[in-house]
Amino acid sequence: MRDSEQLARAIQIEGPATVLVEGTLVVEPFGANLAVSSHTSILGVGRGAEIVGGGFHLDQVADVVIRNLTFRDSYVAGDWDGKNDDNDNDGIRVDTSDHVWIDHCEFARLGDGQIDIRKDSTHVTVSWCHLRDHNKTLGVGWTDNVLTTLTIHHVRFSNTHQRNGSIDNVALCHVYNCWLGGSSSYGMASRGASQVLIEHSVFDAVRNPIGASDPLSRVAQNGNLRDGSWGSWEDTGIDDDPAEHYRYALDPVDEVRTLLRRYAGPQGVGEKAPRRLHVAQDGSGDMLSVHAAVGAAARSPHPVEVIVHPGTYRETVSIWPGARDLVLRGATGDPEDVIITYDKPASDWATLTVLAPDVTLADLTLENLYEDADGADRPAHALRSADDTILLENVQFRGGGHEISDPRT
Repeated sequence: MRDSEQLARAIQIEGPATVLVEGTLVVEPFGANLAVSSHTSILGVGRGAEIVGGGFHLDQVADVVIRNLTFRDSYVAGDWDGKNDDNDNDGIRVDTSDHVWIDHCEFARLGDGQIDIRKDSTHVTVSWCHLRDHNKTLGVGWTDNVLTTLTIHHVRFSNTHQRNGSIDNVALCHVYNCWLGGSSSYGMASRGASQVLIEHSVFDAVRNPIGASDPLSRVAQNGNLRDGSWGSWEDTGIDDDPAEHYRYALDPVDEVRTLLRRYAGPQGVGEKAPRRLHVAQDGSGDMLSVHAAVGAAARSPHPVEVIVHPGTYRETVSIWPGARDLVLRGATGDPEDVIITYDKPASDWATLTVLAPDVTLADLTLENLYEDADGADRPAHALRSADDTILLENVQFRGGGHEISDPRT
């Protein structure tokens, strides 16, 4: 398939069907989630098969395979939280469906959720995928019933904020050999009456890497690695055992990073950042959000200058350990032209957090508009950096200043 209308028709064919996607396919209208019928396999052909500007909706279907595809760029400029009325732009949304396999796919810069598994879906597997540069990555739930069964294995999460994943009212969720690298709200969270087992997974620079959110939530651990992460690291034990349902083999936890760098995501060479990366909300740049651009820059093998064009960018931005001499600069030289803003207390996160050394910020306004409604007078930071190697050039602050302290302590 090379055309959005062709694809929409093909994935709605009744009866078993294999649909092949070649090259870049732009979904029309922008943000649409195309309906997929039962007994359908949607497979990317070779290198570079991608779905741009939309995604798929699996609603009350069974036996669906989605493999070797990149889902990207349904992000709505200025809506980092994904809360606009016209923004329900998911990558893959699964509702009340069973026997679904999402394999070797990549998800980047989408409008709302990257993968949403909802409303009592069962027998769902997400494997060998890469979810990156996004606020809400993998959410599960939207139901009071405890029926969903889910396996997440060999999945990489990079430069994310929340839902990595959020596991709500799931009868059994089995996570193994995953790698979370840079997550600013929480990592794996068991919610509702979920039972979650997490094995041989790596948590690099993750805030609250493993947690149970309420008294009915259960989470168990086996052989996980916590490196530069902080906050909740819980193990309550669970009542079920995935080994009673299927056979599986664990890769050694110290090999997970190498395996996922090489094999997670679709076939082919991944996205590369140029030495200058432009961010503009009018679509004239390389990306629409600062958060996404900084993530791409941090993974680059060479230093990157991120140039932000005029606008107000409401988002939380984190520069993670491993970034090389990153520069974040306003395009015009006037800090009034480029405003990065959010509204959280310091106990949650700063508007901009720097955990890498030798970062330069220039010609920007950093703003935190948090106001404490309960009168507790909790601090809020526009910028928080882990050490004093940060260089500030013509940067101004509003509603919260700059604190040098490591949020991981």
